[in-house]
Amino acid sequence: MITATFIKSIVDLTGLPQDDKPQIAMVGRSNVGKSSMINSLTRRNKLARVSSEPGRTQTLNIYNVDENFYLIDLPGYGYAKTSKSNRAYFAEIISDYLGTTKQLKLVLLIIDARIPFSDLDGEMIAWLQKYNVPFVIVMNKIDKVSAKDTAALHALLEERYPGVERIEHSSSTGKNRDKVWSTITGVIQSDEQS
Repeated sequence: MITATFIKSIVDLTGLPQDDKPQIAMVGRSNVGKSSMINSLTRRNKLARVSSEPGRTQTLNIYNVDENFYLIDLPGYGYAKTSKSNRAYFAEIISDYLGTTKQLKLVLLIIDARIPFSDLDGEMIAWLQKYNVPFVIVMNKIDKVSAKDTAALHALLEERYPGVERIEHSSSTGKNRDKVWSTITGVIQSDEQS
């Protein structure tokens, strides 16, 4: 049984937890289903606020999982209807967080499997690779995609990012929920042993 608690929302990095617990970050375009994924992973329907409107997550939302690590939900990137200054601010806080947080152990890069892979996702992967930030690609909403389109997405990602781990996931069906958790716990255990 997983215990997860919402700690707080912050608008700048000074509000991050100051202890040594590992941090696992979730990043992705607006409306890729990060909040639904948090609720599915923790089996708590209302832990993260889910909105039908993209661009609702405009803060860093911090969750304490099993008193063992923090799950950090970063603002969605690429939402066109927010102001230019807001978009620039989100881009800056995301890159600052990813580039400076010593306790960050893994990034879950969430993509919507139904939507063509975007330049913004490609830029995020290039940034993570450039700065050697460990990450996995989570192909979310996979239950809404045909087997043929799923295979095509795998082929595209393997061609562009050979060897990068990919996990098919569905918040609706719970598909590969355990695989996401085992990836997270594997990274944390390996960090504890090093």
